[in-house]
Amino acid sequence: MTGPTFRIVETDAGEFRWRLHDDGAVLATSGDAYPTRQAAARRIQRLKRVLPEAGIAAPDSP
Repeated sequence: MTGPTFRIVETDAGEFRWRLHDDGAVLATSGDAYPTRQAAARRIQRLKRVLPEAGIAAPDSP
């Protein structure tokens, strides 16, 4: 078992997006498209740095 893995995919428009996979399931995707593979990789590196500190926000009350 390898654990969660980021993958960078190229869109039909020639832009790049990342996806986070685990056990064949997509856990998360980038909301933005990036102009280069390197830009998408930089965003992944940033996410990897800040994720240990991420919290969970409570939903807004109706």
